[in-house]
Amino acid sequence: MKESLVKNFVDMVREGRLSRREFIRATGGIIGVAAASSLLEGLGLSGMTPAAAAAVSSQAGEVRPEDWTRMLFYDCTQFKKDPPWKIANLSQGPTNSWGLMLDGHSEYAVKEKYKDLFSDYFLADGQGNAAVQVTAMESLLAQKPDVVIATPLGAALKGPLERAWDMGIPVIQMQMPYLTDKFLCYINGDNYINGYTLGKWLAEKLGGEGKVVLSCGIAGVDTAEQRLQGARDAFAEYPGIEELAQAYHNWSVSEAKKGFEAWVAAYPEIDGIWCDSGFAAMAAMEALTEAGRDIPPITGDMFNGFLRAAKNFDADFYAYGYTMATGLLMVDMAVRAMMGEIVPRYEYVDQLEFGKDELDKYFKPDMADDFIVDYRYPWSWVEKQFGG
Repeated sequence: MKESLVKNFVDMVREGRLSRREFIRATGGIIGVAAASSLLEGLGLSGMTPAAAAAVSSQAGEVRPEDWTRMLFYDCTQFKKDPPWKIANLSQGPTNSWGLMLDGHSEYAVKEKYKDLFSDYFLADGQGNAAVQVTAMESLLAQKPDVVIATPLGAALKGPLERAWDMGIPVIQMQMPYLTDKFLCYINGDNYINGYTLGKWLAEKLGGEGKVVLSCGIAGVDTAEQRLQGARDAFAEYPGIEELAQAYHNWSVSEAKKGFEAWVAAYPEIDGIWCDSGFAAMAAMEALTEAGRDIPPITGDMFNGFLRAAKNFDADFYAYGYTMATGLLMVDMAVRAMMGEIVPRYEYVDQLEFGKDELDKYFKPDMADDFIVDYRYPWSWVEKQFGG
């Protein structure tokens, strides 16, 4: 079973569905950046991004595939405990509907899917701020949870989450903004591939030439920075692509709207728009339309308002998701840990992606604009969170 999972992981890197950057991120803290790089090299998967390659020591030793299997799985016998358990969730906070639905997926798992296994659910709202999360983590630890799930927003969380691990508490997280071996499992999609895929689509849609603007989420947050790097690496493959401007619009429709209004006024020619979220993409289409400008090829995600705007304006787009199901999967992993199973230390989450030709398959015309269409909990929980 473990060998099969490892093979799948390797195949994903070979097929370009998982970046070498994410591989280094997922494994570097466990086996070391140099060793992780050596393993890629040994498997014929060299060719890391410059940033990752620069971090690799020239003294990297050989790591065999059988070592990889041993290093990338964890025996949770030490955490085994009879239920009910207490679980703590260090959340990024419901600063937008994505954050709301992320927490909703975790709450569904704790209160419905595994309702007989948990006695307490401690939820800390990080308010989209790493500093707030640091304080919140201390409060969570005071509750003496049996297991922690977390969405750390910055490197400042390294100390508090490592402290939880040192206290004998398994830590499962969906962001890895620092290297460490003091965690049980890292569960996530690949944000670099997200940004790269959208950048590649846009560059090819423009025939390799054109002026583009880039709208990102929150500055310094791992998700936004990896996507931006992926996009820029994709554009670098096309010398004819010119980056006019880039800004952080904080995954906010209102902030993105102001930003795009300024860009529309400043740049008479915008051939393509790269957005790392549907929040910004919807705002971009509104700003262009209100200014009497055509909507060029544009990227986004699973935000229903973006899909509605794309349909209304007949926009050519490509959407790449970032599923909130990670909130559910972290609780799945917490259960496995408390049952004492052997678990993978990295679990990749498949993302939904589609273009204009599949719009009607996923767009929910009767749902609110802030609904995210790539949900993976029961419809009753959609109704609970959105009154659907």
